[in-house]
Amino acid sequence: MWYRSYNWSKNPFNAKFNTLLVGFDKQKQLLADYISSGDLCILTGEAGTGKTSLLKWLQKTVKSHNIKYLSAEGLDEYFNLKKFTRSLIRQKKTVLLLDEAQFCDETLRIQLKTLWDGGHIKSAIIAQPNAELANFSPSIQSRIGNRVIKLKKMNPETAKELIELRTGGYNPFTDEMIEEIAKASDKNPRRILENCESICIALKGKEMTLEGLKELLEQKKRETLMNLEVLDEPTMPSGLSPRKKKHLKGFSPMQQELLNILFESDRTAKQLAKILNSSEGSVGKQLSNLVEQNSVTVINHRRPKLYGLQSNFKSKLL
Repeated sequence: MWYRSYNWSKNPFNAKFNTLLVGFDKQKQLLADYISSGDLCILTGEAGTGKTSLLKWLQKTVKSHNIKYLSAEGLDEYFNLKKFTRSLIRQKKTVLLLDEAQFCDETLRIQLKTLWDGGHIKSAIIAQPNAELANFSPSIQSRIGNRVIKLKKMNPETAKELIELRTGGYNPFTDEMIEEIAKASDKNPRRILENCESICIALKGKEMTLEGLKELLEQKKRETLMNLEVLDEPTMPSGLSPRKKKHLKGFSPMQQELLNILFESDRTAKQLAKILNSSEGSVGKQLSNLVEQNSVTVINHRRPKLYGLQSNFKSKLL
């Protein structure tokens, strides 16, 4: 494997959530304080800034409460929150960590309010890309108030800490290189890790130089511009207003969003992730599920793959 040439036992730049966090000391303390005080709060930040990693860190480290982690992105309309928390319902220290809350449907929001009002949930952390709570009940909104924790972008100094932590001290990058990587990644932690991985793979067995690194980053930027159209779209593509969205039974809210977008035009996973303000990994997982359900197909297998609706499935929606 490529990473062994750098004396690493595994890929240190795996961009999936990781509880080894840097730069979140203030946010960790605030989350712990809100939980101990029995509050509701919002955790926001663009995809890749560490929301899921922070929630997983809470689940792993907070031992004084009964922590339940739940991601709304893959839940269907039959999911029952009360049943999900039933084993803890009589315990007074139950905390719900609700990830990807932008994909909650009305039923899940009502169940959350009912459990909260009934005192079955002591505290809840609601994580989503923005602080918009229009879909939640006024009582939930008032309970949250100004308890909003926003995750910011990562500066080069913190990026260096992250890379040092991930590589166990075998860091192949100079400070100047890390600054270039952070800049090219728009200071997004996930993209920083992804670019570190791409660079290390491309330069395996070669001398690591600043000029070579800059050239690779510029090449990747050019390829991205060539393969992806520039998207200036709102949450839903133009021509598909919210009232025209199709309600599709048997699919999760996120899957319904994907199907509605693909009904309008074929898209890559990266384009879909940008439209939904989600991660490419989350979108990819749901696309795989939809392919298995014979509702989505790969239109073009050349990378980046292009996805669209199965013709038979699409004809049923017309």
